[in-house]
Amino acid sequence: MSEDLGLPPRRALPDDVRELLRAELRRGIAKRRPSSRVWYAAAAAVVVLAAGAVVATQVFRQPADVGPAPVAGGGLTLDARVAKSSLDRCRAAFKAANKSVDRAGYLVNEEWVPLFTQVQEGDSVVAATADGKPLFCETTETTVTLSDPSFEPTTVPGANFELLFHSATGTVGGILGPGTEGAFLASHTEGGDSSSQDIKFSPVSRQFVVMTRTDPARTTLTLANPPEPKGFVLPEAPPPLLSVVDRPVAADRTSPAGRALGECLAAAEEVLPDATAYVPGPLLETGGYRVVLGRRGDRVVVCTTEPDYQRPGKTKSRVYPDFVPRPVAPVRLLRVSTLGATEAGGEPGKSRTPYAVAVPVNAAKTTIDFGVGTAVEAEVADGMALTWIPKELGVVPDVKVHVVVRDALGAILYDGSLPLA
Repeated sequence: MSEDLGLPPRRALPDDVRELLRAELRRGIAKRRPSSRVWYAAAAAVVVLAAGAVVATQVFRQPADVGPAPVAGGGLTLDARVAKSSLDRCRAAFKAANKSVDRAGYLVNEEWVPLFTQVQEGDSVVAATADGKPLFCETTETTVTLSDPSFEPTTVPGANFELLFHSATGTVGGILGPGTEGAFLASHTEGGDSSSQDIKFSPVSRQFVVMTRTDPARTTLTLANPPEPKGFVLPEAPPPLLSVVDRPVAADRTSPAGRALGECLAAAEEVLPDATAYVPGPLLETGGYRVVLGRRGDRVVVCTTEPDYQRPGKTKSRVYPDFVPRPVAPVRLLRVSTLGATEAGGEPGKSRTPYAVAVPVNAAKTTIDFGVGTAVEAEVADGMALTWIPKELGVVPDVKVHVVVRDALGAILYDGSLPLA
């Protein structure tokens, strides 16, 4: 690329010059203004070129009511509409909470500069700066969580890393310092589930966001930075400045299905944002296994409970969110693992596999023909259908089942095939 621009070959910038540039950039972001409007940093990357020359992209700010902003750098994006909506709610929640002005008064008076956004299934996170300090604002359909920029960050000895935020949804935010590029964040739950994600960070503030979707109280976070042979176990993050329900929605939790859904979602290590707002659907219980469905708009969740074969006398609950890209088909399979599987420690011959289907909300009857014996009439409620796969069939790849969905008058809403698994 340097040849295309007619520039000499790229050379490393001296450390003192690099730090000076970063300091100038931060001062530019943190510059005070009398207004409390939210502005959008569309670009602020520094590109080091030949012989110590530096080309910096222009930092420009635009009001929040314009169209979507461009790429934020570092493989991240800035959705202006998401940023405006989320930061407006965070600011309103902060003002409503009447937080101490001595402690964090600058949050009211300063501009909040969003750097990038991250969205996953109704959960939106904005990484921003306030008075030059890193800030994380997370909103779901019912809740607001705001990090505390005045709180001392959690640091990790031996790693250039700061942990600033770990919310109830499992969202992690912090600062990835120089020398830790290429690091990834791993999460390990008490139940033995593990996952890891690459850390993408803002080239402006080096802020990052990772969504683990596991309960912070039952999750251990590890920072791995190749080629280091061992990762760093992270201590607890600072508590958020506030975490409130600003748009309350209450669903049934007193009926058998509602109670089962509430208990299952609360017991699971996986976190479902806005869990209390999911309307309960069909419920199946047999042989120590329990399966219940829930719906929130066009999102459907399956929650299962079975014996914990690694901890005798205890149970284990799992959440299966509906991660199908939107828009979704009105009738679709909701994939669920087998309960009591022998590979998990279950007794041979005792396993059962749920068959869950999302159907139109006006569905009154769903018949499923598995191709063995008589067709099964599934339990149906609020756009959700649930039954067990016949034991003699098991779970066979590439097999289709015939599904017929009817409304209360008997009219056919769907007549077609769905995968068995």
